Amino acid sequence: MSGKIDLNGETIEGEAGETIEAVMRRSGMVPDAFLFLVNNRPVPMDTPITDGMNVRAIKVASGG
Repeated sequence: MSGKIDLNGETIEGEAGETIEAVMRRSGMVPDAFLFLVNNRPVPMDTPITDGMNVRAIKVASGG
């Protein structure tokens, strides 16, 4: 089974047990540049994906 990460309308599939960070890296993304939400609550990028999990990835801006 799997879960998904929603990134600006694009869906990235992840396998159950795989971390959010691993899914993002496999997709060529830099996970440090995102905030991850599950049920509108922030979660760390080392959170394992569970069956049916929906993760929302929000790109954060930084700099001066």
